[in-house]
Amino acid sequence: MAQTRDDKLADAALKLLAKTGWRDLTLAQVAKAAKIPLPQLQDLRGGKSALVGLMLGKIGAETAKHYKPESGTARERLFDVALAWFETSAKRKPAVRALYEGLKHDPITLIEQRGAFVSAAGWLMTLAEADKGPMLQARALALAAIVARAIPVWLQDDAELTATMARLDRDLSRADSFAKKT
Repeated sequence: MAQTRDDKLADAALKLLAKTGWRDLTLAQVAKAAKIPLPQLQDLRGGKSALVGLMLGKIGAETAKHYKPESGTARERLFDVALAWFETSAKRKPAVRALYEGLKHDPITLIEQRGAFVSAAGWLMTLAEADKGPMLQARALALAAIVARAIPVWLQDDAELTATMARLDRDLSRADSFAKKT
């Protein structure tokens, strides 16, 4: 299947991001690496910041190829799919690190792209078959926060992901406990 424009941009951005970091990454560089004429990106809402959503979408699509939901509670499936996201991201760890570090110093992009993070978490909920019931947006926001809190742990973790799993388990348990109280 031929790659879409957005897939090409996401791939190019992830490759360049690992080399340049977020601050020095430009949309023109990404367009050139993706072999897409820059004028064809005029409709890309948000310019460079829109790349965040494209990259998250690409990692989410790759997670979907490898994740198979198993039986268990919604919380267990969310743990499994979040862990699958980190496992899928392993080959792109330098890019994820560069994005994480860069966005810590770029709050405007972080605010602009909050919907992309919630959407990515919503996709993980869909994969885990945990995308039904009340307060779906609030639960997606909570999952986005849980995954975001696990990223710095994962960046320092070994291949076994023991610390990452512990962080995910702890934060999912807290969220589950909170949800039962409300």
